[in-house]
Amino acid sequence: MVKVVRTVDISKGLFMFCLACTVFFIFFYCGTVKGQETETPEKVVDVGSSMLSEEENNENGNNAYGFSELWSQGDFVARLTLIVLLLMSVGTWTIFFTKFLDQRRIYTHANELKSVVNASKNSSEILQSISSDRFESLRVFTSPICDSLSFAEKSNGKDIEMVHEVIHNGVQEGVSEMDMEIQKGLTFLATVGSTAPFVGLFGTVWAIYHALIGIGIAGEATLDKVAGPVGEALIMTAIGLAVAVPAVLAYNWLLRRNKSIVRIISNVSNKIVYSVPST
Repeated sequence: MVKVVRTVDISKGLFMFCLACTVFFIFFYCGTVKGQETETPEKVVDVGSSMLSEEENNENGNNAYGFSELWSQGDFVARLTLIVLLLMSVGTWTIFFTKFLDQRRIYTHANELKSVVNASKNSSEILQSISSDRFESLRVFTSPICDSLSFAEKSNGKDIEMVHEVIHNGVQEGVSEMDMEIQKGLTFLATVGSTAPFVGLFGTVWAIYHALIGIGIAGEATLDKVAGPVGEALIMTAIGLAVAVPAVLAYNWLLRRNKSIVRIISNVSNKIVYSVPST
C-alpha cells in the first residue's frame, strides 16, 4: 500500500512540475517577445475590429507576429485549442517520466525474480520467495500465483492434475494482470500522438480564417499584409507537431520496454508451472 501511494505521489508531483515548467516557459517567452522591436513598418496583423498597425506595435514595444500576439488577439476557440495542446503536452511528459520510473523498478525486480525462481528447487521455495515484500512492484503478477501455490501446498500432493490446472490458471492470470498494469497510460500517449497534429491544424485553420477577415476589414491584401497573420496562424500546426512527436516516441519506447518485461515474467511463469510435479 505504501508503494502504491508513493507512486501516486510521484505522478502528481511530476504532473505539477511539468505544468509549472510549461506555464513558466509560456510567460517567459511572451515576456521576451514583447521586449523585441520589429523592423517592417505598418503591417496590419490584428484580427477583427481590434486590428493594429505595425507602427503601433513598435511604439508599444510588441512583436506583432509572436506567440504573445497569437494569444492576446485570439478568440475563445484559439485559446481553448492552445490550452488543449498544453494539457496534452503536460500529460505526455508526466506519463513518460512516471512510466519510466515504474518500468525501471519493475524491470529490475522482474530480473531478480527470474534469478530467484531459477534457483528454487520446488514450488515451496518459489512461494516463499515471491510472497516477500521484496517484489512489491510485481504484486499484481505474484498475488494470483501465490494463491495457486498455496492451494498446491494444502493439497499435499493429492489430485496433481487439478493442482497443475490451478497453478496454470494462476500464472495466466498473473501475466495478464501484469500486462494490463504496465500498459496503463500508453493509450493516452497513442491518442496524443495521433490527434495533436489535427488539433494544431484546426487551430491554424481557425486562425487563418480570422486573419483573412481582419485583412478584409483592413482593405488591403498585399504580401506583407498576408504573410504575418498566416505565419502566425501556422504556429498552431508547429505546436501540434511539437506535442505529437514526443508522444509517439515515448509510446514506442515504452511499448518496447513493456514487451521485454512481459517476456521475462512469461519465462518466470513457465518455470513456476514446471515446478509443480516436484511437489
